[in-house]
Amino acid sequence: MSTAALSANGGYIYNLFHALGLSDDSSAHLESLLTKPLAIVLLIIATVILSRVGGRIIRRALGKMHDRVALHDEGRASRIETVSRIATNLWRVIVDVVGIVVVLSVIGLNLTPFVAGATVIGATIGFGAQSLVRDFLSGLLMLLEDQYRIGDLVVINEIRGTVDELSLRVTRLRDADGTEWYIPNGQILKVGNRARHWSRTVLNTEVNSACEIKTATQVLRETMHRAISIPEIQGKLIAEPMVLGVSAVTSDAITIDIEIRTQPLVEAEVERVLREMVIEALRTHDMLPPRPC
Repeated sequence: MSTAALSANGGYIYNLFHALGLSDDSSAHLESLLTKPLAIVLLIIATVILSRVGGRIIRRALGKMHDRVALHDEGRASRIETVSRIATNLWRVIVDVVGIVVVLSVIGLNLTPFVAGATVIGATIGFGAQSLVRDFLSGLLMLLEDQYRIGDLVVINEIRGTVDELSLRVTRLRDADGTEWYIPNGQILKVGNRARHWSRTVLNTEVNSACEIKTATQVLRETMHRAISIPEIQGKLIAEPMVLGVSAVTSDAITIDIEIRTQPLVEAEVERVLREMVIEALRTHDMLPPRPC
């Protein structure tokens, strides 16, 4: 075969070695030896770069969106953060799997038997992994329905805690004691989210039973009206606290309930401030119940 014919049939590697002075046979042999290893190495490098860089691009793009939205809507910002983590992990898994399949095809493995075998094995495993499939489907529906987000205070299956991590398979909660709970999404039967829209608490106020109920109620209403302008709770109330009326009566005290509606997760803080104001107001008007002996 002529040199021109070999050069025409050869690739870049062949031409490189041929230009270095190697014979046609040596150049062709070295090309056949190096083509697949170089292709495999390049594919692995490309897969790693695409997986990591693509994940960073997703995080940064959604991170910028998160920062813009956070100025106006913390709820949407929290959801964007949750979607960012899931989308990044999903991207990396897809790229890694595709990269492995391409590398195997370059090596020369016939993937048809593996695909057929994987189908049979997958069907077999599927019967035993129904809970795993249910976890992923439940996680996907939970994400689409926006049931809760990272940072939300929730109650899941009677477990109360803050959502630390969220994936399509499992939800990770951190309770008040610091215990970390891993709950498969498919086993979540009911969810209570305390971080949405508003929170409510009732302040049980005890007044001396010798006081007139109308007078005590008026004092409490005036106190709650002043509370709106208190710097410690300004902006945390969504409505002026409402004096509901008497809920219990004893020989020494009358209990008057006050309903407090606040922004999510700040009801305990607001209740402490209002309780101090109520005590001071009742003490000023000599309406506190007598101390027990």
